[in-house]
Amino acid sequence: MPIHQHLFLCKFQSFRVSIEIMTVTIVPSESIKYPHAPPREIAPSLWTLDGAWSNSLGRRMTVLRLRNNEVWIHNPMQLMEADLNWLASLGFVRGIIAPNKWHVSDLCWMSEKFPQAQIACPQSFLDKNTQLQERILFTTDVPYVTPCRELEFFAVPGIRIEETVVFHPLTRSLIVCDLMMNMKAEGSGLQRTLFKLNNMGDCCAPTRILKWAFTSDSSELLAFVEQIAELNPRRIIVNHGEIFEGEGGNQIRTSFASLFR
Repeated sequence: MPIHQHLFLCKFQSFRVSIEIMTVTIVPSESIKYPHAPPREIAPSLWTLDGAWSNSLGRRMTVLRLRNNEVWIHNPMQLMEADLNWLASLGFVRGIIAPNKWHVSDLCWMSEKFPQAQIACPQSFLDKNTQLQERILFTTDVPYVTPCRELEFFAVPGIRIEETVVFHPLTRSLIVCDLMMNMKAEGSGLQRTLFKLNNMGDCCAPTRILKWAFTSDSSELLAFVEQIAELNPRRIIVNHGEIFEGEGGNQIRTSFASLFR
């Protein structure tokens, strides 16, 4: 059975309020390729869903609800029908963000489920999926701020993965995709060794692969890092690994300084 979302639009004309009701249909999900955990509330109006992926790193989808009940989805992944219904119940899904060129696999799937939503994605993905053009709000190589500055999107310069990071001022949460990871060095001895060699063992930090293979201008990147460190987030929601809770500004500065010194 299709899901219906109702958006209440208030218009103020000559101090009179009129209300329009827009109904949109969401196509339910029948099956998914990779399993995921149930939604977890991290802070008021902020949820995450942790899921499996094509490698052992896993992935994380983040959901934010703004004061006007608009919902934004970061790093979309295929959901079971019950969780798709939960997502629809939160409010009007306004934006779906594919945060970099490596995490676009389920963008079209999610955009089909919420056909009223606008999209943010890398330009390279848009070039290959021109059918999405009319729904594009912004591409990840440019900054964007929602009305009332409830979400701030920062294009990451100096790297070749077309990533945008998101700051949610209300909860002081910074959401990153592959700019930083916070994996634990677990599993076999070989896996632990590889994680540590990639600067992935037991700390929230950029990886050596990001530095060696995907950094085009380290000076530009480090200047940007200082900019987001100044936001002093109280948490860093990474795509791979555990959510970092604490003095985020300090962690960002020290982890990048240690790797890029």
